[in-house]
Amino acid sequence: MLAGFFVLAVGIIASLGVLASVLFGRGDAEGGSWLLALALILGAPTLYALVRAIWARPRPTGVPLTRATHPELWRHVDELAAIAGTRSPDDIRLVNEANAGVWERRGTRYLELGLPWVAGMTIGELRSVLAHELGHYGGGHTRLSAVTFRAKVALGMMSEQGTGYLSGVLYAWARLYALVAASASRVHERFADEVSVAAAGREASMRSLLRGGPLGAAWADYQRWYVALGVLAGRTPPLLEGFRAYLDHPRRVHQLREIEPLLAAQEPKSVFNSHPPVRERVATIARLSPFTGGVAEAIDERQSWPLLDGTPPEEVAALVGVRGPPITWEELAALAGPALVRQHADLLRHAGRVSKVGETPADVLAALSRAELHKLTGAPVDASLTTEEVHEAAVDAVTELLGCMVADLLVTAGRATLELNWGGLFVLRMPDGAAVYPEDLVAPAVRDANRVPDVRFRLQALGVDGL
Repeated sequence: MLAGFFVLAVGIIASLGVLASVLFGRGDAEGGSWLLALALILGAPTLYALVRAIWARPRPTGVPLTRATHPELWRHVDELAAIAGTRSPDDIRLVNEANAGVWERRGTRYLELGLPWVAGMTIGELRSVLAHELGHYGGGHTRLSAVTFRAKVALGMMSEQGTGYLSGVLYAWARLYALVAASASRVHERFADEVSVAAAGREASMRSLLRGGPLGAAWADYQRWYVALGVLAGRTPPLLEGFRAYLDHPRRVHQLREIEPLLAAQEPKSVFNSHPPVRERVATIARLSPFTGGVAEAIDERQSWPLLDGTPPEEVAALVGVRGPPITWEELAALAGPALVRQHADLLRHAGRVSKVGETPADVLAALSRAELHKLTGAPVDASLTTEEVHEAAVDAVTELLGCMVADLLVTAGRATLELNWGGLFVLRMPDGAAVYPEDLVAPAVRDANRVPDVRFRLQALGVDGL
């Protein structure tokens, strides 16, 4: 299919060149010139993509986790590799994404582990992830990684850079190739899941699959609200410890447990996906015999993040894009918190201006009282979302931004100070020592128009002007 893709592209271009030469031979210089120009216009992106694909190589990224600095992690990897009947990787890297993956280059095996998964899973869950990836080695799947990588480069570039008829034909072929490749990849994933169950146990395999999505959402939220403080201030807080504090907060524990089944149920299913949906993978694993592989089903409930001991804090900071001298989280909240809430408050002000609702808290509350929430958020970008999903996303967004607007106004007026809150937005510390949670304060008005007067009264009592 890959060969056919290039043959088709070159064939169309060559045909145009032949037709051009025929026209030149008949004395039609103008027609021949147009066809030749068209062949060159279509052929240049094809040639460029082909050359790029030939020379394209996946390259290791992230923070190296060596045997010398992370012996306990390598002990687990070596033990699972022996159970899976394959060779251990030669290089393990910590990467800034909620994922894990393996690939090979010239016989060298690379394993990439997402920081949020290592920091957020238990050892039993992480062992399941490791066993799954080692299963790809044992199944010989990574030997195809170089071909697959070059195919993605070539198909993507050629289908995107082409124009007109050729672009449509190549895009259709690329979709067909993706369909066939995804089918093969799903077979590989089922094989790797079976290896995971055999090496780490059925329960651990199911739990790691369900845990992955929520940890990805938690990591994204952590970066948006907490890592962003370090970026704004140009200072480096203890990032791993911060993420653990985020995950251990009772409110976060409840939120992640609540969204776990929702994310699994809402995961889209497509014949072009290289992985079956998590819900299907979990159901398949549940049907496997509890004696598959003969491993004990007791799960190691210890946290896996101590396996990252030995990773220099400055390398973790560079991985997530934070640079600067060390600082505590409490100091960082006071230093950069006001600027962060101002940034997000300005987003709501901009939305109010664009929608003609208005940019003050009074304007926003008036719009909410008229049930005009969706004027502030506009039409959804993702057309596949249901009406309920669109509404919930709007509620969450406006609640966050309105909470930031309230915090910005009170802090700017000197009526409150910001303190770190691992369970949500910042805590507003009032002059009398009372703690106010701005997100919880405004949430009733965003969700229910009938609650707007009550929220307005409470905001006035706190000193928010202009209501």
